[in-house]
Amino acid sequence: MIRACALFLLLFSGSVAAALPGVREFSATPEALGDAELSVLFGTSARNADVVAIGETVHGSAGLLRVQTRLIRHLVEQQGMRLIVWETAVLRSRELAQWLAACASGRTPSDAAPPIDVLYFPVEADGPLWRWACRYNAANPRDPVIFRGMDVWDRPWEHHRQIRDNSARLGLPAVQIAAIDKHCASAGARDWAEADAALARMQQRARLRDDAGLRACQQALELVLEAARVIGREAVQDEPRREGAYELALSASTLQGWLGFHHYAAVDDVASWNERDRAQGRNLMLLMERHAVPRAVLAAHISHVSHNRSPADWWQSGDLKSGVYFFQKLSGRRVFNVALTAYKAAGAQGDWLEPRAADSMDRALHEAGHRFAWFSGEAAFLSGHPRWWLQNGNAIGMENGISIVPRDHFDAYVFIDQSPLEGLLPARPVWQP
Repeated sequence: MIRACALFLLLFSGSVAAALPGVREFSATPEALGDAELSVLFGTSARNADVVAIGETVHGSAGLLRVQTRLIRHLVEQQGMRLIVWETAVLRSRELAQWLAACASGRTPSDAAPPIDVLYFPVEADGPLWRWACRYNAANPRDPVIFRGMDVWDRPWEHHRQIRDNSARLGLPAVQIAAIDKHCASAGARDWAEADAALARMQQRARLRDDAGLRACQQALELVLEAARVIGREAVQDEPRREGAYELALSASTLQGWLGFHHYAAVDDVASWNERDRAQGRNLMLLMERHAVPRAVLAAHISHVSHNRSPADWWQSGDLKSGVYFFQKLSGRRVFNVALTAYKAAGAQGDWLEPRAADSMDRALHEAGHRFAWFSGEAAFLSGHPRWWLQNGNAIGMENGISIVPRDHFDAYVFIDQSPLEGLLPARPVWQP
């Protein structure tokens, strides 16, 4: 309660001295925002979208998480969205997914602690969303909120085991699984030491510009993925078979991304990043198919939810593409995305330096006196620069962020002036769980 009051004072300690054209200041703290205000933010474009994607510029920052929680609650309660997809790995997310399902069946006590350590860099501010979702499911057992992760950082041997087991149960040709075992470097690994050794051999081939092994592996995985999708679509009345088919497809997709990321990691940052995000977009598509939902909420870092309609410079790495970009290419479905950003932020991966760039969006909002506001990617003040700098994490001793054309990357932006780190929680290993 004390922290919430302190945040309120930080947000509203001063009036907007000279509001930037096109920027709307919110009238309350994130938790107290009314649905009427949020209905303006999520206008016709959002209501017509198949996915509403919420991107945070830093993981584990309390102010941004409070905004995210309120936005998701609005989308569930007012727009009927039920599937929430998260930037956490496919298999490790199942614990929280099962916990939420148990809330709907009454097996989870109303005061039970959610297993949020399955999230990346969990903090205390993550808790309110999932406690609310449990209460929501208990009150709406026939129409519950469903949760799942779409990222690639799982134990690869568990995906291989799932591919072998589910393929056998579903009757897929043994030759297809044999091709995966033959061509995929991770197929023989039983722990991280063996996985690391396989990755080292794969990365040596990448340095020699030998991508044939990766391509053969990914083609073998693609054959299984598509066969599983066909089975899953047809198994409308057979839930166990449908579930097994889509879990098989998700494992094949996730391994494609994980192996591609590591293959290129030593030689091409952009190609490496794009393999991960291509898997994220594919997994989002598969999860929507699996649960037969017309719409979904996606929550991830802004780098994974950008439209990428024009080139951006992400962390001086180049024009990285996002999971949303690949999702739209693969599915043809519509996405409305929101970037959550801040002037002064701290998160689970460290504090930001305060932005100094002349074309800093966060600095311009701060200096105009905005404390908690939103604007569209077409806001009039954005015409002041052809490109804008958006603060996006921190590297040692240097300001770190992205250079974007705002309208090409996000449909809307929510700005909070101060977003501290509060209550970092014990976490599972992120990249090697």
